[in-house]
Amino acid sequence: MEKPFVFANLAMTLDGKIASFDREDFSLGSGADRLEMDRLRAKADVVIWGGGTLRTARYPARVREESLVSERVERGLPPHPANALVTKSGEFPKKLPWFSADEIERLIFIAPEGARRLDETQTAGGEMIVLNEAEPLAPQVLTHLGGRGMNRVLIEGGGSLIWEFAHYIDEFHVTLTPWLAGGASAPTLMDGPGFRSGEFLGLALVEVRQVGDELFLRYARKPE
Repeated sequence: MEKPFVFANLAMTLDGKIASFDREDFSLGSGADRLEMDRLRAKADVVIWGGGTLRTARYPARVREESLVSERVERGLPPHPANALVTKSGEFPKKLPWFSADEIERLIFIAPEGARRLDETQTAGGEMIVLNEAEPLAPQVLTHLGGRGMNRVLIEGGGSLIWEFAHYIDEFHVTLTPWLAGGASAPTLMDGPGFRSGEFLGLALVEVRQVGDELFLRYARKPE
Protein backbone atom coordinates (compact mmCIF):
# COMPACT_ATOMS: atom_id res chain seq x y z
CA MET A 1 0.00 0.00 0.00
CA GLU A 2 1.28 3.45 -0.95
CA LYS A 3 1.83 5.98 1.80
CA PRO A 4 -0.90 8.63 1.89
CA PHE A 5 0.08 12.13 0.80
CA VAL A 6 0.73 13.99 4.05
CA PHE A 7 0.67 17.77 4.34
CA ALA A 8 0.92 20.03 7.36
CA ASN A 9 -0.56 23.47 7.91
CA LEU A 10 0.33 25.78 10.78
CA ALA A 11 0.49 29.51 11.44
CA MET A 12 3.48 30.75 13.40
CA THR A 13 4.91 33.98 14.74
CA LEU A 14 8.07 35.54 13.37
CA ASP A 15 9.97 33.83 16.21
CA GLY A 16 8.56 30.42 15.30
CA LYS A 17 5.88 30.00 17.99
CA ILE A 18 2.47 28.46 17.24
CA ALA A 19 0.97 29.45 20.60
CA SER A 20 1.86 31.35 23.75
CA PHE A 21 3.68 29.78 26.69
CA ASP A 22 0.34 29.34 28.50
CA ARG A 23 -1.28 27.63 25.46
CA GLU A 24 -4.28 29.95 25.63
CA ASP A 25 -6.44 30.04 22.49
CA PHE A 26 -5.41 32.94 20.25
CA SER A 27 -5.80 33.23 16.48
CA LEU A 28 -2.42 34.18 15.04
CA GLY A 29 -3.69 34.44 11.48
CA SER A 30 -5.98 36.84 9.67
CA GLY A 31 -9.10 36.09 7.67
CA ALA A 32 -6.84 35.19 4.75
CA ASP A 33 -5.14 32.57 6.91
CA ARG A 34 -8.47 31.12 8.01
CA LEU A 35 -9.54 30.86 4.36
CA GLU A 36 -6.26 29.08 3.57
CA MET A 37 -6.98 26.66 6.42
CA ASP A 38 -10.42 25.96 4.93
CA ARG A 39 -8.94 25.48 1.46
CA LEU A 40 -6.49 22.89 2.72
CA ARG A 41 -9.06 21.12 4.90
CA ALA A 42 -11.35 20.89 1.88
CA LYS A 43 -8.62 18.94 0.06
CA ALA A 44 -8.08 16.50 2.92
CA ASP A 45 -9.66 13.13 3.64
CA VAL A 46 -8.72 13.45 7.30
CA VAL A 47 -7.34 16.13 9.64
CA ILE A 48 -5.05 14.99 12.46
CA TRP A 49 -4.57 16.81 15.76
CA GLY A 50 -2.52 16.03 18.82
CA GLY A 51 -4.05 16.15 22.29
CA GLY A 52 -2.80 19.64 23.09
CA THR A 53 -4.36 21.07 19.93
CA LEU A 54 -7.70 19.47 20.79
CA ARG A 55 -7.66 20.79 24.36
CA THR A 56 -7.22 24.30 22.97
CA ALA A 57 -9.54 24.07 19.95
CA ARG A 58 -12.27 21.99 21.69
CA TYR A 59 -14.41 21.74 18.54
CA PRO A 60 -13.72 19.47 15.55
CA ALA A 61 -11.92 20.61 12.40
CA ARG A 62 -14.57 21.68 9.89
CA VAL A 63 -14.59 23.41 6.52
CA ARG A 64 -16.30 26.69 7.27
CA GLU A 65 -16.37 28.25 3.79
CA GLU A 66 -19.71 27.17 2.30
CA SER A 67 -18.50 27.18 -1.31
CA LEU A 68 -15.75 24.70 -0.37
CA VAL A 69 -18.26 22.52 1.49
CA SER A 70 -20.45 22.47 -1.62
CA GLU A 71 -17.49 21.50 -3.80
CA ARG A 72 -16.74 18.54 -1.53
CA VAL A 73 -20.34 17.36 -1.64
CA GLU A 74 -20.43 17.69 -5.44
CA ARG A 75 -17.37 15.42 -5.59
CA GLY A 76 -19.22 12.81 -3.55
CA LEU A 77 -17.30 13.54 -0.33
CA PRO A 78 -18.65 14.24 3.14
CA PRO A 79 -19.07 17.98 3.88
CA HIS A 80 -16.10 17.85 6.26
CA PRO A 81 -13.00 15.68 6.40
CA ALA A 82 -12.75 12.99 9.04
CA ASN A 83 -11.03 14.05 12.27
CA ALA A 84 -8.29 11.98 13.88
CA LEU A 85 -6.89 12.50 17.37
CA VAL A 86 -3.49 11.17 18.41
CA THR A 87 -3.07 10.98 22.18
CA LYS A 88 -0.93 9.09 24.65
CA SER A 89 -2.56 10.23 27.88
CA GLY A 90 -6.26 10.12 26.99
CA GLU A 91 -6.78 12.93 29.52
CA PHE A 92 -9.41 15.42 28.34
CA PRO A 93 -12.20 17.48 29.90
CA LYS A 94 -15.42 15.45 29.98
CA LYS A 95 -17.53 17.67 27.73
CA LEU A 96 -15.29 18.64 24.85
CA PRO A 97 -17.57 19.19 21.82
CA TRP A 98 -15.14 17.22 19.61
CA PHE A 99 -16.24 13.97 21.25
CA SER A 100 -19.94 14.52 20.51
CA ALA A 101 -19.64 15.75 16.90
CA ASP A 102 -21.45 12.75 15.45
CA GLU A 103 -21.84 14.36 12.01
CA ILE A 104 -18.07 14.01 11.50
CA GLU A 105 -16.19 10.72 11.34
CA ARG A 106 -13.80 10.60 14.29
CA LEU A 107 -10.83 8.32 14.91
CA ILE A 108 -8.87 8.19 18.16
CA PHE A 109 -5.33 6.80 17.98
CA ILE A 110 -4.32 6.19 21.55
CA ALA A 111 -1.66 4.53 23.68
CA PRO A 112 -2.78 1.56 25.84
CA GLU A 113 -2.57 3.55 29.08
CA GLY A 114 -4.65 6.37 27.59
CA ALA A 115 -7.23 3.88 26.31
CA ARG A 116 -7.79 2.71 29.87
CA ARG A 117 -8.16 6.28 31.06
CA LEU A 118 -10.40 7.73 28.35
CA ASP A 119 -14.01 7.79 29.47
CA GLU A 120 -16.26 5.46 27.48
CA THR A 121 -18.78 8.24 26.90
CA GLN A 122 -16.09 10.23 25.10
CA THR A 123 -15.46 7.50 22.56
CA ALA A 124 -19.15 6.98 21.74
CA GLY A 125 -19.61 7.53 18.01
CA GLY A 126 -15.87 7.52 17.39
CA GLU A 127 -13.53 4.64 16.68
CA MET A 128 -10.62 3.99 19.04
CA ILE A 129 -7.43 2.47 17.63
CA VAL A 130 -4.92 1.37 20.28
CA LEU A 131 -1.32 1.94 19.22
CA ASN A 132 1.60 -0.42 19.77
CA GLU A 133 4.00 1.60 21.90
CA ALA A 134 6.91 -0.60 20.81
CA GLU A 135 6.53 0.66 17.24
CA PRO A 136 6.91 4.19 15.77
CA LEU A 137 3.69 6.13 15.94
CA ALA A 138 3.46 7.72 12.48
CA PRO A 139 3.67 4.56 10.33
CA GLN A 140 0.93 2.92 12.40
CA VAL A 141 -1.41 5.87 11.93
CA LEU A 142 -0.68 6.28 8.22
CA THR A 143 -1.04 2.56 7.51
CA HIS A 144 -4.44 2.54 9.19
CA LEU A 145 -5.62 5.67 7.36
CA GLY A 146 -4.33 4.42 4.01
CA GLY A 147 -6.14 1.14 4.57
CA ARG A 148 -9.38 3.10 4.95
CA GLY A 149 -8.80 4.91 1.65
CA MET A 150 -7.80 8.17 3.35
CA ASN A 151 -5.06 9.19 0.95
CA ARG A 152 -4.75 12.90 1.71
CA VAL A 153 -3.80 13.45 5.34
CA LEU A 154 -3.62 16.97 6.81
CA ILE A 155 -1.76 17.53 10.09
CA GLU A 156 -2.52 20.74 11.97
CA GLY A 157 -0.35 20.31 15.03
CA GLY A 158 0.83 20.72 17.54
CA GLY A 159 4.61 20.80 17.42
CA SER A 160 5.09 17.44 19.13
CA LEU A 161 2.88 15.72 16.56
CA ILE A 162 4.76 17.41 13.70
CA TRP A 163 7.95 15.94 15.18
CA GLU A 164 6.45 12.43 15.19
CA PHE A 165 5.45 12.73 11.52
CA ALA A 166 8.37 14.85 10.30
CA HIS A 167 9.89 12.21 8.01
CA TYR A 168 6.49 11.42 6.48
CA ILE A 169 5.23 14.94 5.71
CA ASP A 170 5.43 15.68 1.99
CA GLU A 171 4.50 19.38 2.17
CA PHE A 172 4.60 22.03 4.86
CA HIS A 173 2.18 24.96 4.52
CA VAL A 174 3.26 27.72 6.90
CA THR A 175 1.65 31.09 7.46
CA LEU A 176 4.23 33.53 8.80
CA THR A 177 2.29 36.05 10.87
CA PRO A 178 3.39 39.53 12.05
CA TRP A 179 3.68 38.67 15.74
CA LEU A 180 6.46 38.03 18.24
CA ALA A 181 5.54 35.73 21.12
CA GLY A 182 8.73 34.86 22.99
CA GLY A 183 8.74 32.30 25.76
CA ALA A 184 11.29 29.52 26.02
CA SER A 185 8.52 27.01 26.76
CA ALA A 186 6.08 28.22 24.09
CA PRO A 187 5.35 25.52 21.48
CA THR A 188 7.01 25.86 18.10
CA LEU A 189 6.16 24.57 14.65
CA MET A 190 8.11 21.41 15.50
CA ASP A 191 9.03 20.37 19.03
CA GLY A 192 10.15 16.93 20.19
CA PRO A 193 13.76 16.00 21.05
CA GLY A 194 15.09 17.69 17.90
CA PHE A 195 17.64 16.70 15.27
CA ARG A 196 21.37 16.75 15.81
CA SER A 197 23.41 19.35 13.94
CA GLY A 198 23.94 18.20 10.38
CA GLU A 199 20.88 15.91 10.49
CA PHE A 200 18.24 18.59 10.00
CA LEU A 201 15.27 17.85 7.76
CA GLY A 202 15.83 19.51 4.37
CA LEU A 203 13.00 21.40 2.65
CA ALA A 204 12.64 23.10 -0.72
CA LEU A 205 10.65 26.33 -1.07
CA VAL A 206 7.87 25.78 -3.63
CA GLU A 207 5.63 28.83 -3.27
CA VAL A 208 5.52 32.24 -1.57
CA ARG A 209 2.45 34.49 -1.41
CA GLN A 210 2.02 37.73 0.48
CA VAL A 211 -1.39 38.85 1.70
CA GLY A 212 -1.20 42.00 3.79
CA ASP A 213 1.39 41.47 6.53
CA GLU A 214 1.35 37.68 6.23
CA LEU A 215 3.49 35.37 4.13
CA PHE A 216 2.05 32.08 2.94
CA LEU A 217 4.89 29.59 2.43
CA ARG A 218 4.79 26.12 0.92
CA TYR A 219 7.78 23.79 1.30
CA ALA A 220 8.30 20.30 -0.07
CA ARG A 221 10.42 17.77 1.78
CA LYS A 222 13.65 16.96 -0.01
CA PRO A 223 14.39 13.26 -0.62
CA GLU A 224 16.45 11.86 2.23
